[in-house]
Amino acid sequence: MTTYQQIKNETLNHSYDIDGAYGAQCWDFACYVFEHYYGGHRISCTATGYVQDFVNQKNTNGILTFMNEISTSAALQPGDVVVWGPCATAPYSHVALFDSTNGSTNYFLGQNQGAAKVTVNALSKSGIIGVFRAKNMSGGSSQPVTPSTPDQILTVGSKVTFPRYLTAEQIDIPNNSVYNSRIGGWISAAVCTETSSADGACDQILNVGAQFTIEGTFTVSQVNVASDTVYLQELGMWIKAEPLTEVADGQ
Repeated sequence: MTTYQQIKNETLNHSYDIDGAYGAQCWDFACYVFEHYYGGHRISCTATGYVQDFVNQKNTNGILTFMNEISTSAALQPGDVVVWGPCATAPYSHVALFDSTNGSTNYFLGQNQGAAKVTVNALSKSGIIGVFRAKNMSGGSSQPVTPSTPDQILTVGSKVTFPRYLTAEQIDIPNNSVYNSRIGGWISAAVCTETSSADGACDQILNVGAQFTIEGTFTVSQVNVASDTVYLQELGMWIKAEPLTEVADGQ
């Protein structure tokens, strides 16, 4: 499961311009996190053009479908999405993820807060107008495991799903196949569903750089512990266990 530390490790010092407009803005990073980690989607800022609209249009922009609103006076947890209105910290509003606190100093992971890339900066909490917590997160760590929760230890019979965003690293047009190192090899493009416009358009035509998923729930029928791979019955192939999410326990 996603943790805040994973998000930080994978995005820190990277630059995101997902809409190709105005360069690497705080909006781009927040929406990248929404799409790639929080099970959500991009939030348009149609009232003012700035991220204060995340809060001001929360009842109509869809953010509450994958985020819970948290009181601005509540204790922040790593990964919380924090929005500032126009203020000394952010003249045109700003959005970032809460990282940590050190006494009276609070640190936030965000983009365009001094650099056109993702950085961790000390920012004042003054001017915050809204805080959201992803429904698929529990603070800075993965959701707690309970007896009824899959334990992510894959065994024969486990039911698994693929992540929403896998990247097409190579394309074999004659064989209609896509290569992705996370799953460990080539797979038929016929079972891939494009999930973003990373390669120019979300048109189900996969080019190098396209992001895709393999929809559905699959059954583990064999496990190779030494290679950390599992055989998925429905696909008829071995897949690396790392990217898979267990949704039902096996034997």
